Amino acid sequence: MRTREEYYELVLENRRLAKDPRVTRCTCPNTLCDWHGKCRECVALHRYHKSHVPFCLQFIIKDRVQALAATVEMETALSRHTLEYRQYRQYVSERDRERAAAAGDCDQ
Repeated sequence: MRTREEYYELVLENRRLAKDPRVTRCTCPNTLCDWHGKCRECVALHRYHKSHVPFCLQFIIKDRVQALAATVEMETALSRHTLEYRQYRQYVSERDRERAAAAGDCDQ
């Protein structure tokens, strides 16, 4: 168990890390996402919808889940949701471009 002073030092270190852009930059590979770089909103939406773990956090638990699955003689694979996500994000981008073009036509 930490002492109060050790805990205080940990808080100071975390505050220092939270100011470092190398630590706080968005590491998610899904750059097409509307919430890329807006990690707080992204995590909040994932919590609300309870659909899956955000991509940027999956690497943290992947090894542990695979080790657990191996102990019960199971296999792990990407979920259907994860695989469809890329296609869906491309579709969203296409529809956004169409809407922007249509709005541009209406302005003229």
